[in-house]
Amino acid sequence: MSGGRAPSMKITRAAARRFLAERHMLLPPRSLPASRGSVLALIERLGSLQFDPVDLAGRSHELVCHARIDGFEPRWVDELLYASVPAKRALIEQYNGVLVIIPTSELPYYRRPADRRRERFWSDGTYKKLKPWAETIMSRIASEGALSASDFGPSKLVDWSWGPTPAYRAALEMLANSGELYLARREGSIRWFDLPERLLPRNVLERRVSEEEQVAHTFLARHRDMGLTSANAAWVPRDWPLTRKQLVERLIAHGELLEVEIVGLPGVWRLPAAERFALEAAARATTGSRTAAADPNAVTLLSPLDPLIHDRARLEQLYDFHYRWEIYTPEKRRTYGPYTMPIHAGDAIVGRIQMHREKGGVDGASGALIIDGLWWERRAKPQHHLEGLTRAIRSHQRLLGLTAGKMPSVLAERRDGGQLFKRLKRVDVFRVND
Repeated sequence: MSGGRAPSMKITRAAARRFLAERHMLLPPRSLPASRGSVLALIERLGSLQFDPVDLAGRSHELVCHARIDGFEPRWVDELLYASVPAKRALIEQYNGVLVIIPTSELPYYRRPADRRRERFWSDGTYKKLKPWAETIMSRIASEGALSASDFGPSKLVDWSWGPTPAYRAALEMLANSGELYLARREGSIRWFDLPERLLPRNVLERRVSEEEQVAHTFLARHRDMGLTSANAAWVPRDWPLTRKQLVERLIAHGELLEVEIVGLPGVWRLPAAERFALEAAARATTGSRTAAADPNAVTLLSPLDPLIHDRARLEQLYDFHYRWEIYTPEKRRTYGPYTMPIHAGDAIVGRIQMHREKGGVDGASGALIIDGLWWERRAKPQHHLEGLTRAIRSHQRLLGLTAGKMPSVLAERRDGGQLFKRLKRVDVFRVND
């Protein structure tokens, strides 16, 4: 029990997995219609999308959308994030522990981190140190419009959080981190910033909510993001005005959070209260004499930052699946690869696949999707998932605008790899990469 309360329900691990598969729109995969509206619907459901610039086989937020939206096009997210007309800028980047994409309408609930940084920069001498460059930046952006760090030319190095940095760049980061400027657009690693009133609707900029409302909203958003979490999985910063216990009690009292018990697992688990009926349906489908098996060929390739796998402890408790993102692991110490993607099939995780995009040559040759490795979990039966895996890989090729593919001979010579290769070769230009 938590705080003297008995959990509202008791469910099995199978019911939890089924609920999560359906809650995260992975059963069936790519089921939302092909439109920008589906991007908004997905973010509304999940609360946010984590943004990460790494692009070995597509950026993380694009992979999350692609797993759930049929025919997803990355430009849809960019159009919603960087629209030139404030009323059409439906999404915005903000920090909620990590950099996330949220609905612009929810910005008032995410102001606290920027407000706190502004207080700190203005009181600890940071603003005073960077004032000459900051004033130049604000003056030029006010008169010229959105600018990037490279538009300000060279400047002396100053101490910044990541080390010695040109003063103009440090000042620009300070202004953006404190909400004085907002991101206008980005292209690769280059970011342009502009005044808030030019980018965001007036009603969003003028709306203010209390700190307690902000932290309650963002705490609940983390439960929306994960769907079903163990008691301490949703991160609570030390400087929040409410403790985890206070937040849980407040949200339960308001009917926004629900506590359940999972048979065989310790402690309580929490989910948004609005999902109770979906959880009950998942329990009915997976228990009793009339269970409905999930389609083993409903296969999705998950981004390393997909909300289904955010909670690594949950992965092991519910799926018996150990996962580590090895992008920052030295190559010699990697077990699988830098961008290994879990393979979700039905309501289980059955393996992992490492892929990367090979760029086209200078002679005009088009690029290819390279399958570097494929690993199945011990309990998995590959032949039950190969048709779905083939569809998922082809869909991934379309996302990246590729028609060609390659896999290593050592994989193509395996029984499962050979069957996969034959299926892929039927439609696409797929060959063995020695």
